[in-house]
Amino acid sequence: MGKVKCRDAANDRENEIREAKHAYCSSLEPSICTTASTYDIPYGTLRDRLRGAQPSSEAHEKEQLPTQEGEESIVRFCETLDELGYLLQVKMVKAFAMSLLPPHWQRQLGKHWMTCFLNRHPPIAAKLSQCLDRQRANANDPAILKDFFHKVYHFSLYIYFKLILVTVAWKSCQKAQCTTRKHLQYG
Repeated sequence: MGKVKCRDAANDRENEIREAKHAYCSSLEPSICTTASTYDIPYGTLRDRLRGAQPSSEAHEKEQLPTQEGEESIVRFCETLDELGYLLQVKMVKAFAMSLLPPHWQRQLGKHWMTCFLNRHPPIAAKLSQCLDRQRANANDPAILKDFFHKVYHFSLYIYFKLILVTVAWKSCQKAQCTTRKHLQYG
């Protein structure tokens, strides 16, 4: 799935940039340079934002697949699965996202799509991590492990006896063919 950076840090940074823009525009700070150093923001970032540049998350919204409406339906899909008690899986979310794309855009989503999606929707990321925690907890439960190995044992016995039956049937079939060949040769 990729490395997930801190989601709150990006929001905090955007809030600081907004506050710095407000402080500069309302003449609380005399220059861009002092405003940038006061709010601990790079000078170039504040200058560009004052000139009308958008944050990268907003600037590339039209380029992202699926569209904003599609992402909202993915979020609803994830919330519905969680309410029904199903484990939320990355593979399932990606497959649903692919199904929302129009036929002429049917292509693989980027390898960092899931990470970016979770960055844009932190509540879904929390639900996904809770599912992983539940799966890990189930993997360490002795009763579940014992039941699993019990089923594996019984299944292996079933396969073993099926193999014996097939072998016996094959040998008897071979015997029957041999006797018919002898009758055909000498008969």
